[in-house]
Amino acid sequence: MIPPGTFFRPELDIQRKSLEMTRLAFEIDAISQMTLQVMQTVLAVNEKKQKLTEDGLGPLALASALSDFYQISSILESGQQVMDTEQITEFADYGLDLVDRLAYQLRLLEITDQRDQMSHIYVSLALWLVRRRATLDNIEGVADGFGWIVNSLSDTNDLAEMCQLIEEVAEAASENKKMDEDKSNPWRPWRVLNLNAGIAATRSLDPELMERVFDEVGRRLPYDMSGFLADGKRQMMTQNVPEAVQEVMNRYADKWPARPAH
Repeated sequence: MIPPGTFFRPELDIQRKSLEMTRLAFEIDAISQMTLQVMQTVLAVNEKKQKLTEDGLGPLALASALSDFYQISSILESGQQVMDTEQITEFADYGLDLVDRLAYQLRLLEITDQRDQMSHIYVSLALWLVRRRATLDNIEGVADGFGWIVNSLSDTNDLAEMCQLIEEVAEAASENKKMDEDKSNPWRPWRVLNLNAGIAATRSLDPELMERVFDEVGRRLPYDMSGFLADGKRQMMTQNVPEAVQEVMNRYADKWPARPAH
């Protein structure tokens, strides 16, 4: 799990990342192709290294399982088959588990150049599933993917759109995740997902969007809100930030003052 990103940065590689949003896929054939490219990399590297065996769900078995998953997904997208909410939720768990296994095989094979592609796969697939009424319990890879993409973006419109996409997934998260009972892990997916929404909203430089997102983050992560805002204010002091953005940040920081140290 990667940590939430930074609030304000100097202009980085703008050429690099107004294209980022266009790399998200919203149709299942495109998501399937993205996944196939990574799977082919795993198969090719493992053929050379012979590190992963086919005991259990090895690369070949995983490739077959992913192919079956995407074939069923394509049928669902075409409307030829319909799943009820419980069925699509189970199907979502299965599909995201397969993508988790793909990410695990990348790590075992020490393939480090697919992180960006995997982030887009996780986010694209999660959005495709929630738009078909799936409830998501497995959001670790998805939260990580959103964090990676938010860190990469610089275009304010893209960042604003990313807030809306994160909100779609957050709304579709399981009640177990939304309850956020175990707060011992600062990298827990629910926290990472919501804090990155706050960061994306701030970096969009849209005061109204900031207010909406800050209200949601405050409701979902009340124990994290003061630290989130204090960090934002510290970073804001070193950057040329519009006054309207500063006003929102200061107002919410006053509403959520830093907790005194014990």
